[in-house]
Amino acid sequence: MNTSIKTLLAILIATGLSAAEKPERRIITVTGTAEVTVTPDICYMSFTVESTSKKAQEAYQENVEIMNAINQAIKAHGIEPKDMRTAYFSFTPQYRYTNDGKRIFEGYYVYNTLNVSVRDLSKVSVVLDTAVTAGAKDVQWINFTVENPKKHTEEARREALKAAKKKAEEAANLLGFKLGAPISVSESEPWEYYYPQEAAKPATGYSEAGLLAAPALEAGTEKLTRTVYVTYEILED
Repeated sequence: MNTSIKTLLAILIATGLSAAEKPERRIITVTGTAEVTVTPDICYMSFTVESTSKKAQEAYQENVEIMNAINQAIKAHGIEPKDMRTAYFSFTPQYRYTNDGKRIFEGYYVYNTLNVSVRDLSKVSVVLDTAVTAGAKDVQWINFTVENPKKHTEEARREALKAAKKKAEEAANLLGFKLGAPISVSESEPWEYYYPQEAAKPATGYSEAGLLAAPALEAGTEKLTRTVYVTYEILED
């Protein structure tokens, strides 16, 4: 046999024996979860304006005028421009179809959505009343939440780590193995808030004069959760 081949085989055999002699590391992975209760510090609101007309310019102009009025009225209560954002705008022709498949033009439809962030929660009811009085046709949602949940959950993180450690120690005692040092730690952090697809809508009443009264809107509290995943080495006896 060629000398170089013999040498290669010897290396491979030695490597295989070395790998076989080294036992696979035994591990245990546990999770720990903890939560904190916090008071919301921001309210996200969304208002829509809808307009229809046989004439494109009329439908568009009506929608723009109403939305501008809502914009200015809300800003008058101290809401800053950075906290107001046009979330959606559409301008489309509308048709209906007869039984024989004929398409008939119905007019133009304009749909405009404004998202508002209210940081002074005492102004939430006022902003709602103002927007509807100024011409908002629909309140998509009103959602009280925490703007930056991560800054509120450090204590929950520490408690989650303690819970994971306790769970690992209990497992070691019950199953009869010795717990080593943590090998890895990862965690599930609370999400930054984004505008929801759904949220509670307020109950509103209308008369010929407009909104009867702004409803009482309560912020309540919110629970924020932190979960950690800790992997420990199981030591040999």
